Amino acid sequence: RRCFRRVFYVPGNHDMWIRPKGQHSDEPARFADSVAKLLALWQLCDELAVDTGPAQLSTAAAVLPLESWYTHHFDHFDPRPGTVKFDKHCVWPMGYDGACRFMLRLNEPKLAIPLRGDVITCSHFLPRQELPIPKMHEMAKGVGTVELDRQLRSAGSKLHIFGHTHINSIVEYDGVRYMQNALGYGIAPGQKLTVVHDKGLFREYLA
Repeated sequence: RRCFRRVFYVPGNHDMWIRPKGQHSDEPARFADSVAKLLALWQLCDELAVDTGPAQLSTAAAVLPLESWYTHHFDHFDPRPGTVKFDKHCVWPMGYDGACRFMLRLNEPKLAIPLRGDVITCSHFLPRQELPIPKMHEMAKGVGTVELDRQLRSAGSKLHIFGHTHINSIVEYDGVRYMQNALGYGIAPGQKLTVVHDKGLFREYLA
């Protein structure tokens, strides 16, 4: 946070794990479920002055972080539930299959806030089935949801930044650019970041 004027955060799947006692901490004793952990993460972001909601950075640009999860319907070759249970350490009170709808509904109040200029949205999971995913068994069932694309487009997004799959890409579909610039687990010393908006315009170059 001390290196940047503003920092934005969206939760990923590892953030929602309730890890067994002894691996990192006694998370089962600290968090009743993954929703409780999400609330704790939001509180920590508030304490660190990290943004989790929409922000009008200038008259030319705004950033809108979107919560996200995945659904087996994202697998357009076989949209049926799979045999692999991704993120088994998550504890969802609404059930494993209800987590995606829960996370998307958290975005509804954000989407009601008007933003001006170029809107840049971001999420952890993928919003489109055309985006590249790892060639692993049933992986398409655990990487995203097309409902997220409907949300970001309703916000007027022109650039959407996403993660999860660790496959860097920059593509455009129907007037929206989609970018992943995976840095691994943490930013290595000397690693270059990508600028996406500068001096009131969309630009892409290494900082």
